Amino acid sequence: MRVALAIHRVRPGGGQDRYALELARRLGKACDLDLIALGVEGDLPPGVGVKLVRVPARPMLLAAPLFRVRAGAVARAGRYDLVHTVGGALPGAHVVTAQFCAAEWRRLDAGADWYHRMVTAQAVRDERAAYRHPRLAAVIAVSRRTASEVERHYGPLPVPVYVVPNAVDLDTFTPRPQAARSRARLLFVGAFERKGLDVAIRALARLSHDAELRAVGGGDHERYRRLAASLGVAGRVVLEPPRGGIAAVFADADVFVFPTRYEPFGMVIAEALASGLPVVTSARAGAADLIRDGVSGYVVADPEDEAAFAAAIDRILDDGAARAAMSRAAREAVRDLTWDSVAAQTLQVYRAATGKVPRPPQRPVPGGRAAAAGA
Repeated sequence: MRVALAIHRVRPGGGQDRYALELARRLGKACDLDLIALGVEGDLPPGVGVKLVRVPARPMLLAAPLFRVRAGAVARAGRYDLVHTVGGALPGAHVVTAQFCAAEWRRLDAGADWYHRMVTAQAVRDERAAYRHPRLAAVIAVSRRTASEVERHYGPLPVPVYVVPNAVDLDTFTPRPQAARSRARLLFVGAFERKGLDVAIRALARLSHDAELRAVGGGDHERYRRLAASLGVAGRVVLEPPRGGIAAVFADADVFVFPTRYEPFGMVIAEALASGLPVVTSARAGAADLIRDGVSGYVVADPEDEAAFAAAIDRILDDGAARAAMSRAAREAVRDLTWDSVAAQTLQVYRAATGKVPRPPQRPVPGGRAAAAGA
């Protein structure tokens, strides 16, 4: 089977960029695979072709439509059996992976400036074109929540929707023994605004336990320093820019706090669980499905409810033995969440989409006609 995977970037960092890289590393051994992208980083197996599309990376209002035109020409010239893309990167692909739902983000992001509203509007148009294109044969969603959002905003879709969660490297993200310390360490990783760092800081100020919050990510650091100072916790909040070696940061924490306002999946949640961290996150995270309340963490219904986040964190910190049990349960929750499994399920979808094997079994997803691949 000759397959093209078309996506803006393929690289170890990020969410969908890493998804493409991990898929290519595995699917390149199972089919004749080409990557069509603006840039490709990371080791790939021999035989994986790279078709670079030369367009400016910024601004997105120009880069996205140029990529569609030029990547589309490359895909047509390649005469592939199947073209796979992510979101609206290349309308006309046979398989689309929903790593994000721009229409849902537009609904939630009331505070966006004019430029970001225009970028989101363009993304919505591109996604609509991809999900309604006559060549579409299947959709892969990274969570049940995302499957439901795609159906709600762009459906009803005339093709199967398969839920294939993203994965985690269980060898890289792993629990490590912790030295005894008087102050608990909370961890936040991600874009400060969308992922709710302000709520995490407000929750920290409400805790009955002595704890510090380490936040690693991008955003207006000065704004969050001022917020911490206004709440009297400036000395207990550490802000750091995005960095490599993040596995060591997870290993040095006690609890992962993630009040995200919108998260189709949330690889950092899976990474925290793999690292043995109880997770407190919002119900707007797709990966919240991995968490059992009171067993491996807590899911808070409202991402703005700092009191509920503080209460959940306090419950975790109240009992050291219970926290150790939660750590073990956290690791167990992602035991089967491997990139090998993601690749195997994706290959099943490819085969079903090209009519070479029966379609994988389907399970309905609340709010949409979604199915689980490889069940």
